[in-house]
Amino acid sequence: MNATLSNHKFKFYSLWLIRLTLIAIFLYHGLPKAIFWQAASEKFIGFGLPGFLGPITGIAEVIASVLLLFGLYWQAANLVLLFIIAGAIATVQLPAFLADAKKVAGLERDLLILVGHITLLAFNPKVERVKAPQE
Repeated sequence: MNATLSNHKFKFYSLWLIRLTLIAIFLYHGLPKAIFWQAASEKFIGFGLPGFLGPITGIAEVIASVLLLFGLYWQAANLVLLFIIAGAIATVQLPAFLADAKKVAGLERDLLILVGHITLLAFNPKVERVKAPQE
């Protein structure tokens, strides 16, 4: 019984840590894009993407992160962030890695972020919170 409770605690806090880490990453990168539209547009143009996607992406990152923080619309929020990171991999990180194998760190980081969101999609935060161990 004690081992089961311990395993449940580990699962609960592990998922909580993954969620908070992903929220922090997307808020850190999303807030500047959402606030400084011109800089975000120029950065996206530099990646060969339409400039208007910069601020839109930043706003989406901030909104989805806040929703994920409070466990609201958690599946939609995870999917939005998953698609954003998949887009970053496809348009920025993978081409950079293919051009120069020394730039693998960005690709590895973004792949871990992608896997983190896939993992969070498998667990409903409201159910996990209700089943959270009481001390």
